[in-house]
Amino acid sequence: MTGLARPFQLHLPGNVVRHGTQFPSGRVFVDAADDDSEGPVYGISLGAALERFPRGVVLWPEDVARHLGRSGG
Repeated sequence: MTGLARPFQLHLPGNVVRHGTQFPSGRVFVDAADDDSEGPVYGISLGAALERFPRGVVLWPEDVARHLGRSGG
């Protein structure tokens, strides 16, 4: 892993998108949804954080860019 934090989008059922960051240590932070009383999620790894969101799909910046390129913008 590089020395930089890496952002991602976490897509959940119901068209909910949360934003997260994976740090160089491997630890992860996922921001709370605007209408969510659950609060942010912290994990020692992406897998650990995703245990809270079993149907979530992670999109990294290159995935988002590829999708936008395919859909025309």
